[in-house]
Amino acid sequence: MKKSISGNPGWKTYALSLATTLGVTYVLCAIFDALFPPYGLIQWLSQASPWPIYGTPAGFMTGFVTFTAAGFALGAIYGIAWEFWRQKLK
Repeated sequence: MKKSISGNPGWKTYALSLATTLGVTYVLCAIFDALFPPYGLIQWLSQASPWPIYGTPAGFMTGFVTFTAAGFALGAIYGIAWEFWRQKLK
């Protein structure tokens, strides 16, 4: 089922959009953590994370991939739900 350019976006558009947003958010938070270490959001989240998401290059890549994958999954769920309810409520 193809959509036209002017039509409603599919779930892939929502998934890629949110994945990009969370990836950029992670990078900006990592920059903030590097500039102001005691106040960083990622440093605060890393205490509860089972994976190393902060402090080393491998930790940075793990955190970036985790945030991007989570954004893709949440965006896909949102896009599928949007499509379902849009059709259901027509």
